Amino acid sequence: MNISITIMIAFVIVCMYWAIKAGRGKNGNMEEWALGGRGMGAIVTFFLLAGEFFTAFSLTGLVGLAYNSGIATLYIMTYISIGCVLGYFLLPKIRRYSKEHNLVSQGEFFEKKYTSPFLGKLITIVGVVAIVPMIVMALKGLGLIVSVASYGAISATVAIWVGSIIVVIYTLISGLHGSSRVALIKDVLTFGVLLFLGLYFPFHYHDGIGSMIKDVSEVKAQVLFFPDTGLSLVWFISSIVLMGLGVYIWPHTFLSTYAAKSDKALRKNSILMPLYSLMQLFSCFIGLAAILTIPNLSGAESDLALIQLVFQTFDPWFVGLIGAAGLLASLVPCSVMLITVGSMITSNIYIPLKPDTSARKQMNIARSFAVVAAIISLYLSLHSSGALVLLQLISYNFIIQLFPSLKESACHSPSFVERLIGYKKRLDRRFSAEEKPEL
Repeated sequence: MNISITIMIAFVIVCMYWAIKAGRGKNGNMEEWALGGRGMGAIVTFFLLAGEFFTAFSLTGLVGLAYNSGIATLYIMTYISIGCVLGYFLLPKIRRYSKEHNLVSQGEFFEKKYTSPFLGKLITIVGVVAIVPMIVMALKGLGLIVSVASYGAISATVAIWVGSIIVVIYTLISGLHGSSRVALIKDVLTFGVLLFLGLYFPFHYHDGIGSMIKDVSEVKAQVLFFPDTGLSLVWFISSIVLMGLGVYIWPHTFLSTYAAKSDKALRKNSILMPLYSLMQLFSCFIGLAAILTIPNLSGAESDLALIQLVFQTFDPWFVGLIGAAGLLASLVPCSVMLITVGSMITSNIYIPLKPDTSARKQMNIARSFAVVAAIISLYLSLHSSGALVLLQLISYNFIIQLFPSLKESACHSPSFVERLIGYKKRLDRRFSAEEKPEL
């Protein structure tokens, strides 16, 4: 067993232990298992939401996109920033409404808002269909990185199998409590790796970022401009609008929003997340550095650009850190998405059919559906092909369909009469313990 495999196994063991310990004795019902008891503070909520944006895709698909298309990579930072502006206003409203009505899933939100059980079921189905490609993308990224980081000792197929088993085990046992703890380790490790490599490669091979871009312009100038077809400027604008509107419509984003302890925690996240998304810029730098250093990658092979550069530059122990970062960057979002699928199907489809189901059994049913989703995602991961970035865009095409209804329900402006009634209620509460003044 080489040192890189040893490091990856060590990280997995530590994270599994921490996750299981975090959820021990806290998962007596579905609200605890799926939402962490709605008690996640600002820091934990930040890493949960960041975990949904920053997966193994940042180490594989995004670097590959920079390698092939260069400037097109900037779409991800742009759409996250746009989405966070919307999230600043939307997320607190969604959290308050979910707490008031004791909601567990996204489908329940729309069902309550529109008084339509059919709509809740339809949105559940759309959400599950949109989430599965995202889980597949995370598992495929895990397989790529672990396989290469182990120097071929672990095949991509075996890595995907093992990763799927690990995520199912700790998801079933610890729920969102465990996912939130592993998210902290994952984000610190992933951000540290990308920051270091995004600066190291340009200075190590090209005497700086400016010099690197100049060298790229002489060898492959087309990656610094938008082409007339394909990933053109029209594609860029339409993609950031599409994905910017869809950032916080994801069912697993609703889950993390429901779990937040306060509105303030969500607003802080919306303010800080655009700064955090700058991490993706370092993925772009790595992809540009690879153009000059590893010039012969094509198609889906470009997803391995980062790990190939690391092979040429560092010792096996550092390769192990890259493998561990990729592994954790897949496990956390997979876990949250499996929890989301399980809770959605249980809340919106199973419980309406059997409303007398006990709280404990509801949680176990949700766990069962999470396992089914994991099996389907595992199968698709092993039998699908193509660049990772395409899977992400396919999912967004589904989920963006929910934006008009979310805008209507969450952003409804109160009428003058509603505001007047609200003002009277606030006055009544203010003077409830005192003698009301004479008017």
